[in-house]
Amino acid sequence: MAGKKSLRILLGILAVSVLILGIASSTLAWVELREIINIPKGFKFGTYTQKPWAGTTINVAMVAEPRSDAIAKVANEFTELTGIKVNFHILAYPTLQEKQMVALTQGTGAYDIVHVDCVWVGQYAGEGWTIPVEEFILRTDHNTLALDDFIPAVVSEQGMWQDRIYGLPFIQAVFGLHYRTDIFEKYGVEVPQTWEELRQTAEKLNQKEPGVHGITFMGRRGVQLQCTYDNMLWSFGGEWYDENYRPTVNSQAAVDALEYFKSLIPFAPKGVLTYDWDENARAFAQGMAAMTIQWQNAAPTFYDKEKSKIVGKFKFTKIVGKKQPDGSIKRTPTFGGWSLQIPKDSKHKEAAWEFMVWASSRKLDPRLAYSQPGSRFSGLEDPETQKKYIEYSGMLESLPIAKGRPRIAPYSELADALEVALSEAMTGAKSSKKALDEANGKFEFILKKWDYLK
Repeated sequence: MAGKKSLRILLGILAVSVLILGIASSTLAWVELREIINIPKGFKFGTYTQKPWAGTTINVAMVAEPRSDAIAKVANEFTELTGIKVNFHILAYPTLQEKQMVALTQGTGAYDIVHVDCVWVGQYAGEGWTIPVEEFILRTDHNTLALDDFIPAVVSEQGMWQDRIYGLPFIQAVFGLHYRTDIFEKYGVEVPQTWEELRQTAEKLNQKEPGVHGITFMGRRGVQLQCTYDNMLWSFGGEWYDENYRPTVNSQAAVDALEYFKSLIPFAPKGVLTYDWDENARAFAQGMAAMTIQWQNAAPTFYDKEKSKIVGKFKFTKIVGKKQPDGSIKRTPTFGGWSLQIPKDSKHKEAAWEFMVWASSRKLDPRLAYSQPGSRFSGLEDPETQKKYIEYSGMLESLPIAKGRPRIAPYSELADALEVALSEAMTGAKSSKKALDEANGKFEFILKKWDYLK
């Protein structure tokens, strides 16, 4: 509990620091922000005692995920409180990415709120497509916003760029280990803590039960393969590039991590290298493996009686890690998630912020839990909620130490290059070293093209 309190204090200090730094170092930007918003004197967002923007309609773009649908279902309550109508544009990932990109680059003002994947933050904020929100924060009721109730790492990865706050968290996910409690108990196996122990456990439990493999994972070429590998890469001491953007994805640590990843294949289902999110979740839910490395958001599939044969027979815990010389374990669970942000060209920024505060509030958070978990300590710590959603306790352990992928504009190009290399190595088409050497060369070209590497 002390650790959680420290994190809350840290976020409080962080928020204050951002405000001070923003005023001191970005006075012009601050003045510009005040010039483009119009807030009645004495008005406080999140109190719902006045309706200065009643009759306004805001357009909100969101990714097609369960929490987006859930907020849309109760948005009429927000309209009753504020008089602001909400027009939702809930779109599949690639469609959302394309439509937001067109609207923001062309300055059409089509959206008053955009949904920003954490890997897009650097581009959206860095290009000035979305605005920092510190001025709004200062004018918001503290009890409603409760900024210090958000998990700091989530705010940092989802909503911040260069010491400024651009958005509020809305959807997040983190990698961890799902394991079969019944099988572990039957064979007297301890939950693995390190990568080496994970492999040993996978080997020990492989085919102990008919048709049950030691482990399953997302092995198909694509973002899920890359995100799974990142858990290993970072804990082995590797990175995509160094502080000067010089690519390091072929470092010895990176090669060792990939060689380790390949060593799990013999203990996985035969088709594991064709598994993406759905296939991997289905395999574990159908009882085909004793463990899986997977996002926490697969857990609802595992306790859905219509989809799962392992209801009440699994748990979710933090990802394993690499044992260090001092005996500690370095764990770097891959982080993912979305924030709500306000485009610079929105004509209804004030109404948009009122919605963002309401949609991410701790009062609403437990009501949306059935769809996807929120980003607040209060929601994840609630004992009754934890009983219902067993992944919450593992998330509380994982999110504060989670690590995000690069948030720079060329992320997608870099990711594509890495995903090709990982797939080539996992399938045996190339050695880990050769595949990563080639990826490193592509990284260098991409980073130079985008002027990150000189």
